[in-house]
Formats: sequence, structure tokens, C-alpha cells
Amino acid sequence: MPEPLLPLPPALNQLLVIRRWLELTLARVDEKISVVRAADEERARRRPPPEPPRWWIEYGIGVSRRPDRVHTGACPDTSRGRAATRESVLEVLRTAPSVIACPLCRPDSELGLLDN
Repeated sequence: MPEPLLPLPPALNQLLVIRRWLELTLARVDEKISVVRAADEERARRRPPPEPPRWWIEYGIGVSRRPDRVHTGACPDTSRGRAATRESVLEVLRTAPSVIACPLCRPDSELGLLDN
């Protein structure tokens, strides 16, 4: 049998003392785990979930990672990209001819670009 991490004493009374100390230590650790879990659960209940971003810019794949499509924050088709501001989405739509507005969530309509 491999040598344990710490050598244990041969006397029964010493082994029983070590066992009792380990039981008490484990009980303290279990109690602390319960306290920390309860605090985490309370904190999670009090903290509202973060608001989803209002706009997304989806980037293509490859080295250049250029903007590819723009979405509203509620679009179910957003698979990759980054949160963006209204101004950055407007700028991308106006300056990058290859960028399209998502046909599902219609960010161009929500931005008022189709009203012009």
C-alpha cells in the first residue's frame, strides 16, 4: 500500500483523537458551505438579471472579422457578435455596403432608416 501523505501514529487513542478532529473540521466546513450557498442564493434573488443589449453587430468569420449583419437585442437569430450602441449600428449600416440588417428582427425599421 502506498505511503499516506502524513504518517499516522500507531496508538489507537491517538488515531481516535485525529478522527474526532477531522469530524469536527468537516462539520465546520459543511456549515461554512451552507452559509456561503445561502448567501449566494440570496444575492442571486436580489440582483435582477442583466438587461440584454439593445443592439448587436454580428461579425463574419476569418481574419478580418468585418461586420456582417446587425440585429436588435431581442433577435433570436443572433449567434455571434458583440453588443453595440445605436450610433455604432447606424454607422455600420450607413458606411459598410456589405452589411445587411437582419431580415428577421428588422433593426433598420426600428432605427427609422426605412422611413427616409
